[in-house]
Amino acid sequence: MKRLALAAALFFVGCAGAPPRVSLGDPSPTPTAKDYVDQLKKWTRHANLRSDFDAALDVDATLRAPEFRYAYAAKYIELYRIGEENQARVRGEILTDGADSYEFHVETATHDYALNDLTSTKSIWRLTLADDQGHEVTPASVTSVKERRQLDMEFYPYASIFSRGWVIRFPRARADGTPLVGGDTKTLTFRFAGPQGSVDLLWVLK
Repeated sequence: MKRLALAAALFFVGCAGAPPRVSLGDPSPTPTAKDYVDQLKKWTRHANLRSDFDAALDVDATLRAPEFRYAYAAKYIELYRIGEENQARVRGEILTDGADSYEFHVETATHDYALNDLTSTKSIWRLTLADDQGHEVTPASVTSVKERRQLDMEFYPYASIFSRGWVIRFPRARADGTPLVGGDTKTLTFRFAGPQGSVDLLWVLK
């Protein structure tokens, strides 16, 4: 019941009003385990695409920025009761794995299971991450999350038996080597586009 309540809260946060402004830099102070729920809400976006009155795509995505990673690491250490002698190593692994990219945990659901595919050559979806000037990058990797689903459902309550989980990493630089995010970048948009339409998930940057 608690997981369902949090998932509902995340849904309404994703749908209501303007998203909060966020920073991609290192946080100060660093979040603790008790801050995890607030961090999850802050870094998660929800979108729903309808086509011919059906839910063509339901998507939730959490941007695993440094601030979120610190909260995730703290919660992970608390959840698994990791001893003090191993905490620095575990925290370091969580903070650095995938940190050289823009990494997202994503859950998708579709009315037709065959459409809920982001990895094969048969996928109908094009995924991009774009700045407010229209510059975009495509994923460096898209990995299906099939193992440890109970753990995903603990950390990402919008995950369910009806959705598929993915870890999606975008490069930090465009094809010409220019960083996607600069000092004047105002937003990042994660876009799903395909024959049935498109949806945008927006992060407003400080």
